[in-house]
Amino acid sequence: MNGAFVISLDFELYWGVRDSKTLEHYKENLLGVRDVMPRLLKLLNEYNIKATFATVGLLSFENKETLIAGLPETLPSYTNTAYNLTPEYLTHVGHSETEDKYHFAASLIQHILHEGVHEIASHTFTHYYTLEEGATLESFKADIEAYKKRAHALSIPINTIIFPRNQYNNESLQACKEAGFLGFRGTEDNWMYRTLSRKQETRWRRLARLIDAYWNISGTHCHDWTELKDPSGLYNIPSSRFLRPYSAKLKWLESFRLSRITNAMTHAAMNGKVFHLWWHPHNFGKDIQDNLNFLRSILEHQQTLYKIYGFESRTMNKCYSIINSYEQR
Repeated sequence: MNGAFVISLDFELYWGVRDSKTLEHYKENLLGVRDVMPRLLKLLNEYNIKATFATVGLLSFENKETLIAGLPETLPSYTNTAYNLTPEYLTHVGHSETEDKYHFAASLIQHILHEGVHEIASHTFTHYYTLEEGATLESFKADIEAYKKRAHALSIPINTIIFPRNQYNNESLQACKEAGFLGFRGTEDNWMYRTLSRKQETRWRRLARLIDAYWNISGTHCHDWTELKDPSGLYNIPSSRFLRPYSAKLKWLESFRLSRITNAMTHAAMNGKVFHLWWHPHNFGKDIQDNLNFLRSILEHQQTLYKIYGFESRTMNKCYSIINSYEQR
């Protein structure tokens, strides 16, 4: 089989960073998503790229009243209280997307759907952290049930789950399998990327990942089609590379960052493997043009590889269909 170029985006707005960044500090990135999304979708369309957009369920509501009514029956009670979705926190959420562009994005989700080629996936309902202290199987199952209910109300088929902060374990994977999901995005198979709780994270791992973004110290992380079936029964389309946002301080290293990605893409295309690139829309919310220009260079390389090796753009859901067809031969 030919290789595949997979893009997934973790679409979360402030629900994904509320425990780590103040709204005042990060508002430029969050508001920038309103500019990024239409331009990003236009760019993907220009290069015939089909992406998987993993959305936090809370983003999909039109107003605060329906959001609260849609909350899971059981919410987690994390040991780190900053992670908890409390009634007090909800008092800071605006009434609708018109007045609160940090917590609502129904119009942007509809824009994605209107394109007709992209996959909408689950990023859990509440941006759930499965490996943090206080997370339970009961509350996780309630979270994914709330997501399924909301997706059903919007007539959106959901086959893929992408875990917030890439936190998952055998228990959560089994719960997703039982809930009807087909696949997920795993992490790179290297010590610096393996899934851990935030408490277990170290500065050395973060430093190693930063270096690895510019120089290959961990491998290409491209995967054979035959390697993508997880013991849970789900398909695992692992990450190959996180697309770090543009940094003016590291501008002199941009050619290295690009080569790190394109070299791995070439390896995947030449060897019939899957390459999976991911990021968050809010990563592009600042320095928007620089970030889009960088992405354009990646997509131009994909087009070259497609012409030579048939290295085609695939959603995660499409990958499952390809693997399933291959397994039935």
